[in-house]
Amino acid sequence: MYDPIKIITLARGMELYGHNFYKDNAEKSQNIQTKTVFKRLSDVELDHYNYLNSLLKKYQGEDVAKEDLELPEEDAERFFDNRKDSENLDENLEQSMIPDMNVLRMAYLIEEDFRDFYQKMSEKVDDEELKGILENFSVWEDAHAKLFKGQYDELMDIYMNMSWGG
Repeated sequence: MYDPIKIITLARGMELYGHNFYKDNAEKSQNIQTKTVFKRLSDVELDHYNYLNSLLKKYQGEDVAKEDLELPEEDAERFFDNRKDSENLDENLEQSMIPDMNVLRMAYLIEEDFRDFYQKMSEKVDDEELKGILENFSVWEDAHAKLFKGQYDELMDIYMNMSWGG
């Protein structure tokens, strides 16, 4: 079985990487809807990182406040609280879609990788509490992957159906 401290340390680094990736790409994105999703997910990944910091301290034997060990709430649907508020995709067609499509595809692959990591690690620990936490993270990352795949497919569809080719 794997060492929980090593798993949490690696997971913490992955979440920080995800936070930075989404934050940087939110700033670069040409598409307002994609920019909004990246910004929100950047915040979620930072919440995950902070939670994992607290969890790591617990496993290292440090005292941690009970509220710092409560799993963050996760709801992939909130990334699209109100699609109309993030503007219609048609309004962004004048801007290049290719960079956003490439970043969305990369985000999808990152989230799939995170999902697989958490699922595999949940199978490699004896600690039932940690197993449950890792399974939750796997489900969340799967929802993120599906979100990005849907966004990617939607932009691809629009781009491929443009009469002038983008």
